[in-house]
Amino acid sequence: MHGYCLAGALELALACDLTVADRTAIFGEPEVRFGSAIVALLVPWIIAPKFAKELLLTGADDITAERAMQMGLVNQVVESGQALPRALALAGAMRSAAAHSVRLTKQVINRSLDIRGLRESLKAGLDTAMLIEANMSPERIEFNRIRASEGLKAAIAWRNALGSAQAAKA
Repeated sequence: MHGYCLAGALELALACDLTVADRTAIFGEPEVRFGSAIVALLVPWIIAPKFAKELLLTGADDITAERAMQMGLVNQVVESGQALPRALALAGAMRSAAAHSVRLTKQVINRSLDIRGLRESLKAGLDTAMLIEANMSPERIEFNRIRASEGLKAAIAWRNALGSAQAAKA
């Protein structure tokens, strides 16, 4: 990973067996800040509950690579431009191991997640995502209006200003 890894991109990265990030990577799940849902909702299965709640309930979209590693979102952080070479080196290490053992070990790790309820949790997350996506809150309507007329950057700036104003009131 390098650059921004937000929302669906983060969920995709979490679905990978290993994730290597360079120091420029920025992570987050901003969906809650503009009234949208996180469809896959893998975060609570990958990182500790306190970190998952911090990330998902605040809509943070500014998590540095180092913080992402502390949270358990990535396996390793490397210097800028070194993520792909490091990822290829890890893939090579897995490839050089006994293929049958690697395959069965991966299967049992994934099976343990299924036993703990991962598949059912993902289904419940999808049900919740449909409810959130069907709810056209005033914030979501305005975010989408700004995004359509002025672009995503303007919509995010509006969202950030709204969040700052709400925080100042509290």
